[in-house]
Amino acid sequence: MAVYPHGTSPCGTFPRGTFTPLTADTAAMLAAFLAAHADPETRRMAAEPGAAERLVIRNTRAQDPVRDEFWHLDGRLRAVLTSIRTRRPDGRGLVNLVIWCPADDPEALAACLDQALTREALTREALAREGDRPEGAACDTRYTPLPGRTEPRALLRARGFRERAGRVCYRRDPTPLRAGEVPHADRALARGYATRLITAAEAEACADLFDRVAHIHNRCFGARGDGDGLTGRVIRAALSPPGSGLILASRNDDLAAYLLFTAGHDGLLGSECACLRRHWGSGAADLVCREMITHAWTHGRQAITAWADASNTASRRMLERAGLQLTDGFNHWMR
Repeated sequence: MAVYPHGTSPCGTFPRGTFTPLTADTAAMLAAFLAAHADPETRRMAAEPGAAERLVIRNTRAQDPVRDEFWHLDGRLRAVLTSIRTRRPDGRGLVNLVIWCPADDPEALAACLDQALTREALTREALAREGDRPEGAACDTRYTPLPGRTEPRALLRARGFRERAGRVCYRRDPTPLRAGEVPHADRALARGYATRLITAAEAEACADLFDRVAHIHNRCFGARGDGDGLTGRVIRAALSPPGSGLILASRNDDLAAYLLFTAGHDGLLGSECACLRRHWGSGAADLVCREMITHAWTHGRQAITAWADASNTASRRMLERAGLQLTDGFNHWMR
């Protein structure tokens, strides 16, 4: 892949700005920027108490940190670049890029992305030239667009990106549990599985559980190439926003599945759900979904929104068994 110098590309010339990493002193500025310009769910989370501290945690964790960088042009903050680096089971690296900027500033999005891609290509070339780091070039890049933004399609195609299936959004309107929904939950109960809801109020007494939940996340999502290395500290921090909760399913103290949810801008957001492979077919995943449906109905008659990878058939079927309907989605761009 050719590197275009001085910010140029086949699509034209973009102004070059300055990247500066997030620090504890600038985390509040990032939270304010996201609260003003991100998608509705991210705006809500960025506006909650403790958002700046949670941003610092994700940028400083030892494994698979999320890197946030400010992009200034002519001394003015125009965009924020978020990059997540993981390694897939086949050994190839994956860099996921997200750019946050005002919806009416497509130039900032394209210019920030072009400069980030140029920097990434130069870094990989340098790594590949090092005798002990030949794996530097064995890395894919994924650009995740934001809803409501003008995608720089010409730039992405010129840089060798191709559109791929991304994520899909499901929604369940405020309704109580209906007959026939999450049918495998009864199977789990018959086999001795039980559920437990943990909120921020119980977090201190349940500190030992968060590492076990992180283990489930790392086993499930790491196997899909979507990142691992999550820690119990991060799981616990996710409970800080009001209205958040963690639903666990276990049998004889053997933790099988979990569902993490937060208060969304329009009801509850099921932000993550996973079940260990040895418990597949047990009904444990349906059981935690059923508990969330009951919780949403009994705590304010709330709607439920959830996202899943478009290619993750098992997760999509689980959401459909729980009465959620497909409402939206977006594709990734891969190189």
